[in-house]
Amino acid sequence: MHQTSTDPIVARFTFTSERASEFLDDGRLVTQIDCDSVEEVMTYLDQFGDAIVDCSAIVDGKVVNLSDHSDEA
Repeated sequence: MHQTSTDPIVARFTFTSERASEFLDDGRLVTQIDCDSVEEVMTYLDQFGDAIVDCSAIVDGKVVNLSDHSDEA
């Protein structure tokens, strides 16, 4: 999956309740990050995959679930 658009990709990561405090404060489980490419989102998934329950992203105005594709990065 290759992204060529110059629009930022908005990625939303949901962390496990056991690991969320390592990344987020105030008991939150979900965070949103603006990324430059799908590859950048997939890098986050690879780095923190065991702590992430779900990942979706807005790519060219469409919501894409990337959790099922972390092995394709």
